[in-house]
Amino acid sequence: NNNNNNNNNNNMAVDRKNRKEEGEEEKKQEEVETPEPGTPWVEGKQADAGAMIQRIILVDMDNTLCDWEGAFEEAMRQHHPDVPLVPRSQRMSWNHVDDYPPEYRQIVNQVCGIPGFFETMKENPGGIQALHDMVAEGNDVKIVSAPHPDYYAQCCAEKCKWVAAHLGQEWLPRLVLTPDKTLVQGHVLIDDKPTCQTGTISANWRHVLYSQTYNQDCEGPRLDSWREWRTSLPAKIPLSIANKETLYPNGIHFSCVFPSFNQYEIVRKTLAGLAKQKILSDFQFECIIVDNNSTDDIQQIYMDYRDKLDLRLIQRRKLENTFSVPSARNMGILAAKYDYIVGMDSDVIFDEYALENLYKFLSSRDASTPYIVTAERYFVATDDFTDADIMDDFSTCEKFPRILSKANYFKPRDNRFSHGNVLHNVRENVHPYAYYYGMHTAFPRKIWEAIGGYNEVYDGWWGYDDIHFAYEMMVKGGCIPVLLAGTEVYHQEPENSTWVPVGGVITKTGDANPRLNKKANPNWQRICDTIPGYADWKKEHYERLAGDIITL
Repeated sequence: NNNNNNNNNNNMAVDRKNRKEEGEEEKKQEEVETPEPGTPWVEGKQADAGAMIQRIILVDMDNTLCDWEGAFEEAMRQHHPDVPLVPRSQRMSWNHVDDYPPEYRQIVNQVCGIPGFFETMKENPGGIQALHDMVAEGNDVKIVSAPHPDYYAQCCAEKCKWVAAHLGQEWLPRLVLTPDKTLVQGHVLIDDKPTCQTGTISANWRHVLYSQTYNQDCEGPRLDSWREWRTSLPAKIPLSIANKETLYPNGIHFSCVFPSFNQYEIVRKTLAGLAKQKILSDFQFECIIVDNNSTDDIQQIYMDYRDKLDLRLIQRRKLENTFSVPSARNMGILAAKYDYIVGMDSDVIFDEYALENLYKFLSSRDASTPYIVTAERYFVATDDFTDADIMDDFSTCEKFPRILSKANYFKPRDNRFSHGNVLHNVRENVHPYAYYYGMHTAFPRKIWEAIGGYNEVYDGWWGYDDIHFAYEMMVKGGCIPVLLAGTEVYHQEPENSTWVPVGGVITKTGDANPRLNKKANPNWQRICDTIPGYADWKKEHYERLAGDIITL
């Protein structure tokens, strides 16, 4: 690689007197003695153990929010006046077709395909106001509806129009159209269907029946009228830590989860790092890859490593944007079988004792106290090495050239240490979540479930989904932030990139590093709108890090 060999003695000579931007912070961080593996560099503070998290309320449309029954009766009278209607009070089956004699069933099913059927449904009294009140009182509300299987496209289009007309265009991102509601995360689902818990996975929401004649024999909480929603729904959800429930009911084991898109050789080296983990204690781990439509041979990687790891590959349907990272992380965690998640990126190689040291730390702490864990990154180029080299001898990783990476704003050390004052800020609770990146953050699955997972509104753009997630894990989920020694990672530079060795000469422009232009990234605005004071604090950090970053 000619790029790798372009350095010379002049480039390697670093004049530290002229690197004022490295500042005193780097010196302070370097003076801190490295802890023993498996013990914290720093341990932060826990949020109020009696805190409550935001409820996620899922609301069905047909015969719950909307008067589907009334629309059906009106359509039957208009188009099939000769067919005797089964009165609403005598309906005994959720599937209306089953309430009619065989000779009429085709007719009553086809009524739903009349153009405008779903769009013209009226609301059930008080439903629209109830949803607005839910949001105003701090709940996260989603409308979750199953499209009609025989008129799928029409039903989807008309339900979108219904939501826009009755609730406003701003509610469309809250609309989820799916035949399987178990795949949607929430705390409560309000739905008239008695069997909506049946699906691909076990639902993590509590079913509250919206009362109809055909579900009166069903047990469980119910909502008879939208006027009663406040008293019929469970109160705000208490944190697991408040109840002192164990976070690891099946023991401390790890599910390593990462999204992937191309970078064939790099992914192989990431898996090699996991395959070479030194396991000295009584725990197990698995690895789940969620592939975002890779065009290289991800299947071959899976075939080569499935006998070396407890490995699963999830290949997603065609995506509009392959940079759909938060949704990929959620999908992988939903499939995980263990209680502690090790969040990764596809380009990180874990220290060979990383999982052992993580287990050592967690097993020494109370199992009902949630910890969110990260560690330092070493930025390296691995072009001249293969996964076979790592499999033969993990110490090969020590030979990787250290580089000035775009991902680290061209700093020789992880910028959280050199510029971010990470140890002080995590200890003193100064925006501690800002240091927990998706490429290397481990956390309890129960708390991930409690906060509703990664926020998928960040799909499609670079960054800040992980900061939002860490913020909610700490502020809502009560996780204690920890930087743990002995769990460091090697962060691999992308394949065939022009990398610069430590001490080399860089060009620090927006073209060289798109991360510098925050103004063009809508996720930057999202995170600033989410976290009070984050924008001003982070702007000061960026000015220390690289003065040409555009933040406003």
